[in-house]
Formats: sequence, C-alpha cells, structure tokens
Amino acid sequence: MIGDSKVKQGQFVANQLQRNLQTRAGQIDTTSTSTEEPVRSTNHKYSEELRKAVAYVFLLMRDAYPQQFLNAFPDNDTRDRARGVWIAGLKDIAPKLVAKAAQKAIKENKFLPSLSDIRRLATTRDYSDYGLREPLLAYYEACRASNRTRNGVWSHIIVYLAARETGWTLLESEPQRFAFPIFERNYEILCNRLLAGEDLETSINKALENHAHLDQLRQAEANAERKLRAEMEARDIDPNGGRNEFLRILTNL
Repeated sequence: MIGDSKVKQGQFVANQLQRNLQTRAGQIDTTSTSTEEPVRSTNHKYSEELRKAVAYVFLLMRDAYPQQFLNAFPDNDTRDRARGVWIAGLKDIAPKLVAKAAQKAIKENKFLPSLSDIRRLATTRDYSDYGLREPLLAYYEACRASNRTRNGVWSHIIVYLAARETGWTLLESEPQRFAFPIFERNYEILCNRLLAGEDLETSINKALENHAHLDQLRQAEANAERKLRAEMEARDIDPNGGRNEFLRILTNL
C-alpha cells in the first residue's frame, strides 16, 4: 500500500497537473461528472495538453487504486509504455474531457478503469445534464422557430448556432431525412465545444461537405426507388397505379 506521505505527494502533483490543464474557458471543473462524445483535440496528435491529461489520469488511478495500480503497472517502464498507448488511444478526444472522464471513473468504479472505460465515459452524453435538448428535439425547435435571430426564444443558444450553420434555407427546403443528419452533426460539434470549454462562435465551415452528403442521400433514395419500381413491375404491379392499383391487389389476394 502507498503510504500517507506518498498519497499526499501524489495529490499535490495531480493538483498541479490539473492547474496546467486550464484553457481559455477556465480550470477543469472538479465537481462535474460530464460524459461527452469525442471532441477533436485542437492541437491534434499527441499534444502537450493530452500528455498532461493522461499523466493526470494515471496519478488519479495510482492514488485511488494503489494496489491495483501497482499490479497493473509494476515499474516505470511499464507505466511509460502504457501512457504512450493511452495517449494514442485518446488522441481524438479533448484533453479536458479525458480528465473529466477520469474523475468520474474513480467516483463510480471499484476497480482500476481501463483505456476503454475512459473513452466510454468521455464519449457518452446525457444532454439533460447540461440543459440541452436531444438533437431531434433541437431540430424541431429550429424548424419551428418564428424568430430566427440570436435574440429569439431558444432552449439553448446552441440550437440557434446549429441551425445557422446548417442554413435556414436548407432547413426549410429539404425534408427531415436530408436536413436532420446535417443539423445533428453541427449540433453535436457545438455541444462538444461547449462541454470542452471551446469557442462556440467559430464557424464550422461544412457547406461543401453538406452538399456532398445531400447528394449521397438523394442518390441512395433514387436507387432504392428504381429498385422498388423494378420489383413491382416484375410482379405485374403498376408502380404508378396509386390507390386503384392497391385495391386491385387486395381483391386478388
């Protein structure tokens, strides 16, 4: 077992690392138990912030599960290699969310969390915990809004921002099966920014990708319709027959 002096020393170092993980939005909220979807690290592969976050995770695990930690990572070489694996495995998640996931893990788990446990905790969201609506409800709110300005009545400003990034014309002109996936993606990006303490106002700049996605959806729907019409014609069913054709089929069953 690790002695009291080592635990205190480890806590001091953990606190120092936690302070080093500050962002423009402020220090990590140690009372939060948020669980989020992956957020792309702004500094990309193996950023210094991510290295500090993983080091913080390992210190928390060492102090919370001293004997299990020593059994899993008995020497410095093992720990260094493990930290490298964790950094690679968490490189697509904002460092702040990695730290929050570790805080949640030691509060809830009796056993040493694994890399997959930290990923799961960092990528699972309960929207209601943050006063946010589920994406589909947010989409309906955006479509029905009478005042489509920032000053309108919104359940959260993210609904307005996601609708603005999606485009009001697209929301009006495209059916839900086309428009919602684009809105949902923008909404998720903005939710992740909020929960990682990042700037909400930065443009997502997904116009070209949105058009490509719409083209793919339309092409898939057209292919499915052509296949259905061919199958109906092969069964001697008029694909343009409407209700009369439907009634004819019923009487012949």
